[in-house]
Amino acid sequence: MTALRRLALPLAVLAWCALATASLVVALGPLSVPAIGVSISRATRLLAAAAVLAGAALWCRGNVLALLDDLASSRAPYVATLALTLVAFTALLSTHGAVNVGGADSAGYLAQAARWRDGQLRVPLPLAIPGIADPWVQSGLGLRPSATGDATVPTYPPGLPWLEAVALRLGGEFAAVRGLPWLAAMVGLVAAWLVSVPRTGYPGAALVVTSLATLPPFLYQTLQPMSDAPALAAWLLALALASRTFPAALVGAALATLVAIVIRPNLSPLVLVVAWQAWQAVPRVSAQIRRRRPVVRLLVVCAGAFAGVAAVAAVQASLYGSPVRSGYGRASDLFALRYVSENVRLYAAWFREGVAWPAGVVLLAGAACLAWRAVRQADWRPPAAMLVAVLVLYLVYIPFDSWTYLRFVLVPLALAPLGAAYVLHAVQESRFTRWTFPVTMVVLLAVALPNLRLARELTVFNVRAREYRYVAAGRYVADQLPATAVIVAVQHSASTPYYSGRPVIRPDLLAPDAFGTLVAWADRERRPLVFVLDESEPATLHHRFGDAALTALDWPPRAEIGRPIATRIWVGADREVYRAGGRIRTTRITDIPR
Repeated sequence: MTALRRLALPLAVLAWCALATASLVVALGPLSVPAIGVSISRATRLLAAAAVLAGAALWCRGNVLALLDDLASSRAPYVATLALTLVAFTALLSTHGAVNVGGADSAGYLAQAARWRDGQLRVPLPLAIPGIADPWVQSGLGLRPSATGDATVPTYPPGLPWLEAVALRLGGEFAAVRGLPWLAAMVGLVAAWLVSVPRTGYPGAALVVTSLATLPPFLYQTLQPMSDAPALAAWLLALALASRTFPAALVGAALATLVAIVIRPNLSPLVLVVAWQAWQAVPRVSAQIRRRRPVVRLLVVCAGAFAGVAAVAAVQASLYGSPVRSGYGRASDLFALRYVSENVRLYAAWFREGVAWPAGVVLLAGAACLAWRAVRQADWRPPAAMLVAVLVLYLVYIPFDSWTYLRFVLVPLALAPLGAAYVLHAVQESRFTRWTFPVTMVVLLAVALPNLRLARELTVFNVRAREYRYVAAGRYVADQLPATAVIVAVQHSASTPYYSGRPVIRPDLLAPDAFGTLVAWADRERRPLVFVLDESEPATLHHRFGDAALTALDWPPRAEIGRPIATRIWVGADREVYRAGGRIRTTRITDIPR
């Protein structure tokens, strides 16, 4: 009989995992990992399995209340929730994550990584066009002119490109584009767990991880090679490790701080929070050691921060002529108090748009409870301070125009549920302790499912299909068009040169009266102009340059990449052929990888 009772807990945990997986299938549709041949498409079978497993667990234990007591006193269901979240996230990235670089940021990061790998950060301007001297015109998205104006240099901070350069060396583009986002997601979720467990216990940690894993902004950023998820992972890991007392954890916190700073230098002030956390976490030793230990811990964290700041300053001095000038421009243009009111309005609107209302309630109530706990207990002050610091830093940052910029405040979105998670901990410590697991289960599903449905409505899971147009266009130019071609592109001005190796002209930065100069030079030098434009860009081109012949784009494109956003590729020389009665064949590319 004792052996049967021991089976009850694992059977109940398996029942919970089956129920949670069935809920994911209902919210997202079929789940699959093609690499290992696993596919789950029917929620009814999982629900039936959950019912059978729950019934078996109840039979083995003998009665419901005893089984609830076992679940309440065990960490197993919550550790299983973490494991299930990591597995589900891996499956999601394998089926919906981008397989190539895309627009400005992801292509710019990887192009910069390739430059670091090859040791060539300054690339001379490839074109000498009389009458068009502005080097910005030849700077694709993610690049800017060098201080001397005769080359292009990267725009972005060096942290993520350094990581991607290592990934390119070890595993090629697959490791950089797909491996790093997966690793950042895994580290971020585990770090959120490590931050939570000492403060909220295992039920609360499960809520924090589930909330983060299902947030549409977090999902959107982890499905593509961007810097936001790695920065979040590094800061959460630094905070988690700084709270541990053993030396290896402290060194890890310093290294995580270094990585976080080189990825996102504008968040460098967060090192004060990590140092504060390290100062607090002093083991119980003799009074003399206790007096010295905080100083040593503080110095270790500050050493990591100093190394990160010094690395960023050295790169900026080399590329932009000043250690305090970033690739984005002057700090006075990027940060200002006049941005606060607009950002308050925007972030409030984005929060309503990009977070499902049950999760929104958990986040807002959690933030309030976090503030209350921080007033009462020192252990809660570092995460509360980190949340507030990030909000302040981005409220004074230049405003943007899309809910996806909630990515800037992923750290507060990850930490806010701590307060709500403490409520679950309070239930576990109360006389209602046996109801901890059922309450936690209901709360997790209530937070996760609406978030996932909202993410689907926001087309978060269309990232792979949407981003594939970039590599399709770039490879078409590389394989089908002359090596002498000159690309004319805006949104594709980073990705098409990356995949094709052809130079680019940015029409959005070209003076309105300079388009004729460009066309005349291209005709004279026999350099075909290749227009790579998304569906909304031809109208913008025509509006900027008026009735210039080529801007009409009134001949068939060479290629068309279909849904969900149409991209077309025109060759300027085809216009005369078409007007003379010639036929221009259009290749339609619709093969989106699964």
